[in-house]
Amino acid sequence: MSGDCPVLTSVRVVTNCCLPHGELPHVMLRLNDFLDDFSADCTIADAYKRTNSVRLMQYVAAREDPDEMDPFYRRWLFNKTTEMAAARGDLKSLRWLVESYLPDEFLTKAVAAAAANGHMSVLEWLFERHHDRGYWGNTEMCGALTNGHVKVVEWLRTHAAPRAECMTEVMDAAAGAGFLDIVTWLYDEHKVSVRSALANAMSNRQWETSQWILEHGELLMPWINWDQPAKDGALSFLKFLYAHSIGSPGYFTLQAAAWNGHLDIVKWLHCELGEVLSEGAMRAAAQNGHLEVVEWLYENGCNADTMALAAEYGNLDIVRWLCEHGIEASGAKVMDWAARSGHLDVVKWLHKHHRDRCFTVLLDDAASNGRLDIVQYLHYQLNANCTTAAMNGAASEGHLEVVQWLHQHRSVGCTTDAMDWAAFNGHLDVVKWLHANRTEGCMTSAMDWAALRGYLEVVQWLHENRTEGCTDKAMDYAAMNGQLHVVKWLHVNRREGCTVEAMNRAAENGHLHIVRWLQQNCREGSAAFAMPWAIREGHFDVVLFLHAHRSEIFSFPGTNYPQQPCGELTQWVLHNYSDKVDGRSLEVPNSDWRFNEWCGKVNLRRARGNIANTCWICDSASLRLEQM
Repeated sequence: MSGDCPVLTSVRVVTNCCLPHGELPHVMLRLNDFLDDFSADCTIADAYKRTNSVRLMQYVAAREDPDEMDPFYRRWLFNKTTEMAAARGDLKSLRWLVESYLPDEFLTKAVAAAAANGHMSVLEWLFERHHDRGYWGNTEMCGALTNGHVKVVEWLRTHAAPRAECMTEVMDAAAGAGFLDIVTWLYDEHKVSVRSALANAMSNRQWETSQWILEHGELLMPWINWDQPAKDGALSFLKFLYAHSIGSPGYFTLQAAAWNGHLDIVKWLHCELGEVLSEGAMRAAAQNGHLEVVEWLYENGCNADTMALAAEYGNLDIVRWLCEHGIEASGAKVMDWAARSGHLDVVKWLHKHHRDRCFTVLLDDAASNGRLDIVQYLHYQLNANCTTAAMNGAASEGHLEVVQWLHQHRSVGCTTDAMDWAAFNGHLDVVKWLHANRTEGCMTSAMDWAALRGYLEVVQWLHENRTEGCTDKAMDYAAMNGQLHVVKWLHVNRREGCTVEAMNRAAENGHLHIVRWLQQNCREGSAAFAMPWAIREGHFDVVLFLHAHRSEIFSFPGTNYPQQPCGELTQWVLHNYSDKVDGRSLEVPNSDWRFNEWCGKVNLRRARGNIANTCWICDSASLRLEQM
C-alpha cells in the first residue's frame, strides 16, 4: 500500500464525481468486481487514507473475518482510522466506524484529533452520542491550544476540564501557545505548577505569558536566558527582567540583538547596562544585512573584519559602506565568499572598485550551485581557479550545462564522485554524459546509492553500460527505503543479493510489502532483530506478519520495554510474548489514565514514577491475561 494507487483513484473519481446523489446498485457491483484483485491485503485504514471513502471501507470490512483477525490489531486499525476521520472533520466516515464497524470499542485518539484540527461539530457529536467511549478531560485541549483553535479551547474548558494528572501537560501547552487566560485559570483554580510552563512560554517567545508567570508563579530563583528575548526584540520583557533582578545579559545577548537588527536593544544593553560592544556583534549585523546597526556600532567604537560575512550573504549595501569607511577585510577572500554564495552583483562591484586588490577566487561553489553566469564571469574576468570539486558538485546537483562548460573550458576535470553523486540524486542525463565524455567512471557506490533513492532507471543504465556493478548494500538500501520495484529488479538481474539488514531496516521503517516479499523470495532475514525494531516503531502490521511467518527467538535490548505510542501493540506483546517483557519496565504517560488503569488490571507492578510518566514492571508469571 505504498505509493500512488491508480485503482483507488479511479474508484474515488467514480464514487465522488459520478454518483453524487447516491449509489446505483449495478454500478457498485461492477466497482466491487473491479476492486477484487486489489483489495485482498487492504485494510480499512489503507482504504480511508487513500480515498476518504466510506464505501471502500465498507467493502474492505465486509471481507474481514472477525474470528480470524487479531482483535488487538483490529482495534489498532479502528483507532488509526477514526483518528484520521476525526482529524479531517469527516463525520460521515466517523459515524460508520463508531456505530457500525466496532460499535463498542473505546476511541483512543479521535477526540484529540478533532480538537487539534478545530472540528467543533465532531467534538459535539462525540460528546453527545459517545461520551463514555472517548478520552475526555485528558490532554485533548493541548492540540487545540497549540494550533490556536480558540472556540474549541473554550468549549473543552466548559465541557471537559482536564483531569488532575493531565493538567501539567495542558498548562505547558497553554503557556507555549500564549493562552494566558487558560494559564491563569489552571493556576488560580486548580493550583497547577507553572515551573515547566515558563520554559515552554520562553522557548515559544510568549513574553506576556512569561512575564505573568514570573510575576505570579512564586518560582524560587528562576533562571532566565536573556539571549532569546534579545533575539526576538522583546525589549519590554528584558526591562522587566532587569527591574526585578531576574537573570542578566550573557556573552551572546548583545550579539543576538544585533544579529536580528534590534538596534534599540543593542543601545539599551550598551548604554544602560554597560554591555561591551564586541566584534561578534558587528559581524552578526553585517552578516544579516542590518546596516543601521553596523553604522551605530562603528560610530561607537566597534570595528571588526565584517566584509567577508557581508559579501557571503549578498549584503552589497554593507560591503559598499564598509569600503567607503575604510574597513577592509584583512586577508579575507571577500570576492571568493560572494562567488561561493552566488552573489554576482557583489562580485562585479568588488571587481569594478577594487581591481588593485589581489583576489584568489575559486569557482567551485558557483559551479556546484549551477550558477553558470558566475562561473563564466570568474573565468573570463578574473581567471579564477577551480578544483575537481567544481565538476563534481555540478554533476551531483544535475547542472549538466555547467558540467559541459567546465569540460570544454577547464582542464581540472572531476573524480569518480561526479558520477557517483549524480546517480545518487537520479540525474541520469549527467551520468550518461560523463560516461560518454569523461574517463573517470564511477564506483559501486553509484548503483548502491541509486538503489537507495529508488532511481531504477539509473540502476538499469549502470547495469547495462558500466562494469563496476554494486554490492549487497544496493538491495539492503532499497529495502530500507521501501523501494520494492528496485528490490525485485536487483533480485532478478544481479547476484549480490542482500543481507539480514534488508529485512531489519524494512521492518524498522514499516515497509510491510518489502518484508513480505523478502520472506517469500530471499533466505536472508531474521525476526531476531526485525521484530524488536518493528515493535519499537509501532508497526503493528509488520509485527503480525513476522509473528506468523518467522520463528526466530528475539529479545529486547536493555532493561526497558521499547516506548512507543501504540497501546494496542503493547497489549498484544504482553499477550503473546510476555516472557520477552518479563522483568522489564514499561513507562506510560500519566495523562494516559485509561492505559494506566489497564496496566493495574492485568497485574503489572507499579514502580517508580515522575511528573510525566508512571513506570510499570512486568512479572509474566502473575499477569492476568483474561483481562486483555
